Amino acid sequence: MQVVSGPLGRQKVHFEAPPAKRLAGEMTCFLDWLNGNTADHPILKAGLAHLWLVTLHPFDDGNGRIARAVGDLLLARADGSPQRSYSLSAQIQRERRDYYDILERTQKGSLDVTDWLRWFSTHLAEPSTPPQVTLDAVLGKTRFWQRWATTPMNERQ
Repeated sequence: MQVVSGPLGRQKVHFEAPPAKRLAGEMTCFLDWLNGNTADHPILKAGLAHLWLVTLHPFDDGNGRIARAVGDLLLARADGSPQRSYSLSAQIQRERRDYYDILERTQKGSLDVTDWLRWFSTHLAEPSTPPQVTLDAVLGKTRFWQRWATTPMNERQ
């Protein structure tokens, strides 16, 4: 499986997944590590899990979404909380170009994941907008619409 872009004849291969015959063994190794009781720092483990899963690319579609969900799971476990006030998906959406650049460099490079983990922990593991700011904005809009709910407004308003 390859991730390719560009016009036919001038395509650029951004990524090539491991051969399918290795996938079962690689997934077993990944899941054993993921569910094992390791002393890895939670943010580093979330970053490694994300990278490892998108690199294995075990599904035809949805690998990135599943990798982000696994990252969210690990970060939630680290918080000891069943809920997160932000998601990796939202952060990646905001940082999409940088995300794909660092992902491609890491997957095509050596086995050194230092730059990936640095990028992940800086851009994804910490929300760019504090949860309280987001909550205040949502509550402000709610209060506005509650206050003016019974006031007739024209289409332009």
